[in-house]
Amino acid sequence: MSEANNRPEGGPKAAVIGLGGMGRRHVAALDSIGVPVVALCDVNRKAAEEFAAGRHDQAAVVSDWRDLLSLGGVDLLCVATNGPSHRDIVLAAAAAKIPYILCEKPMSTSGAHAREMAAACKSFGTRLAVNLCRRFLTRCLLFRQALASGLVGRPRRFWSIVGGGGVGCVGLHYFDYAAWLFDARPVWVRAELTRDPAPNVRGPQFLDPGGQVSVGFECADGWRFTGDFELSEDVPRNSRCIVVGTEGVAETDDFCPAPAGAASALVRPLSQRHVVKTRLVVPEQTALEHGPALDIVQATADCLADLLGAHEHDTVQAGINSVDVVLGAHLSSQNGGARVDLPLKGAGLQLDVPIT
Repeated sequence: MSEANNRPEGGPKAAVIGLGGMGRRHVAALDSIGVPVVALCDVNRKAAEEFAAGRHDQAAVVSDWRDLLSLGGVDLLCVATNGPSHRDIVLAAAAAKIPYILCEKPMSTSGAHAREMAAACKSFGTRLAVNLCRRFLTRCLLFRQALASGLVGRPRRFWSIVGGGGVGCVGLHYFDYAAWLFDARPVWVRAELTRDPAPNVRGPQFLDPGGQVSVGFECADGWRFTGDFELSEDVPRNSRCIVVGTEGVAETDDFCPAPAGAASALVRPLSQRHVVKTRLVVPEQTALEHGPALDIVQATADCLADLLGAHEHDTVQAGINSVDVVLGAHLSSQNGGARVDLPLKGAGLQLDVPIT
């Protein structure tokens, strides 16, 4: 069956499941690209009704996502609930022949479930995307373009000082970011996660500790580099990323406004790149285009536009890969920091952690 076989005439109509902070950003993103919202769902029906009352589109409001799917007339579904519910909602939406689904990250809470979701959508002809928004942020796109130009040569190390927020909720973005910057895939992970994490702000039913994670990446031509991610809960949010390459060092920040969030590099002058690397060459300071600070609505809107249009970004495989890193980090930490090879296989695929 072909992708998006039920493509709507006259433009898609959207529904959003989950109206927390991220779900409301999905609504704003849909508004920004001119897609009408015809249905809203949240377990807190009163809050959903109050939100809908302030809008112009008179969307239907329900408290159970199953009721939303039974309404019909939905062409684009945004799944903005917490991680443990993603699998059931996406499987049911694909079976209901909804042509387009944008699922928040994490794609799922187990490697097996993530793969099941991808297979179901392919079988039913549904276009699926995962909202890995660093791939669509202007600042991140500009940094990727600079690196692709050969600015610092081939990558040796990717350092990311992210701080607290959870390995699954926040860290997952940066595992994918490192892979996407160099069109690479994760091939192993080692981690030491917080053994007694603070209570999860979303509720005691969720488990998403911070910690320190190292990931091995492999590019399409076999080139390998390592990413180190500082996600400890007692480190303040920073989101500073540093790339150490064979010809220089570049850094950027996707969170802070400029100038604090500006991007820059120290690189070997082009005229000196033939010099033996053991000889000292004074690097040149280079300022890079950095773009606006983190704008999740803009990035989500661009992800939606890609899903509905060219569909050039394979965020599904990236979603699977990033879930594998998170679950692999849990497996590694449970085994004293032992290396876990990726992609997950066997029993590793069955591990299910209620990340958010």
